[in-house]
Amino acid sequence: MEKYNIPNLANACLVMKALTGEPEGLLLSELVQRLNLPHTSTLRIASTLCNAGFLQRNGKRYALGTGLIPLGQQALARLDIRGIARPVLNKLSAETRETAHLAILSGVQSLLVEVVQSPSPIRVGAPAGTLVDLHCSAHGKIFLAHLAADDLKQVLGRAPLQKRTRTTLTTLPELQAEFRRIRTQDYALDNEEFFEGIRCLAAPVRNAQGDVVAAIGITGATTRFTSARIPKVAKQVMDAASEISKGLGYPST
Repeated sequence: MEKYNIPNLANACLVMKALTGEPEGLLLSELVQRLNLPHTSTLRIASTLCNAGFLQRNGKRYALGTGLIPLGQQALARLDIRGIARPVLNKLSAETRETAHLAILSGVQSLLVEVVQSPSPIRVGAPAGTLVDLHCSAHGKIFLAHLAADDLKQVLGRAPLQKRTRTTLTTLPELQAEFRRIRTQDYALDNEEFFEGIRCLAAPVRNAQGDVVAAIGITGATTRFTSARIPKVAKQVMDAASEISKGLGYPST
């Protein structure tokens, strides 16, 4: 498709991308230097984009214009998180040989919306449509760890937290310490807290604004998903979360 490329249109795209993350805008000379484009061509591109509303001029600086807002909103509205996640889940399940799942926050529970079962003959993991407690599931703890303080108190204060296994965390100090770890390491672990003999690890999925909108994770029996595998699996799950987040418009690092 390279023969159908329009150089000036491609350069216009480069100009808009260069201005992303520059709220104060850039001088024309800064755009020329950053993009290594001719001064006259850059001026014509910037002027054309200003006339279209895609850029705005603040004194001598150019910044992204409000004409991009409805385009961005339309693009975001068309995003299908399940469609974006499905191939990533397939890949994650194949790599880890465990059941992979995508969850969203549903009231005061976590809802599994997509599940790819483990390719192994012996597999564990709930089907899509299952609602799970937040405090004792890996994806649930992802959501709790990123809630505002007032929302967190409201969710955890609705009823006594059920101690499903001997390792389930049920006190606020325990959970707050857990949430600090989750925010630091960027993944959560259900270490036999929902079912004995079952381990789950999940990472946050973020949208273009950086909000946590979902969690992706894997579930496996502790006989196969051992403690020794946690660092490697955590990297695989976080990479998968990053891939979905990128598909939702979250800047890649």
